[in-house]
Amino acid sequence: MVVLLVAGRVLELPGAHPAASRDSRDPRAWVGGEWLTVRLLAPLEALRVHTAGRAYPGRPASSEQGRWYALDDVIETSGELAASRSLPGAFTHTSVVRVPAGAVLNVGFASALFGGAGGGGQAEFLGGPTPSFVALRGKHWHGRAGHVGGGH
Repeated sequence: MVVLLVAGRVLELPGAHPAASRDSRDPRAWVGGEWLTVRLLAPLEALRVHTAGRAYPGRPASSEQGRWYALDDVIETSGELAASRSLPGAFTHTSVVRVPAGAVLNVGFASALFGGAGGGGQAEFLGGPTPSFVALRGKHWHGRAGHVGGGH
């Protein structure tokens, strides 16, 4: 387990190694405007939320192959997830994203954009081997909290 210190908080990220700092597509998306750039030495699983047909303010609707992923080892209700990742409202569906070893990510914690509380772990895909996405059908976890396994 690799432990990173980002914006004064600890982020545990298995199989990550610090890399040369890279710009973020949206520096406002990070607590304190701080993130770390890492290269994965082992694959990582994260969660991707989608907004089919609905755009975030100033952005196009999210695609299946999005660049921003929710980190952490906790699945929250849909409202908690939207608030902790500062999503601009409800989302329509979710996918598990498998990010392969060799990928480069910015990692840190979501700021309080769009009126959300922020504070949830997040990653921004920058490059390297292409992640794969497996759609989660239905809203089987949206109304309940629980836990999932870490990166594999």
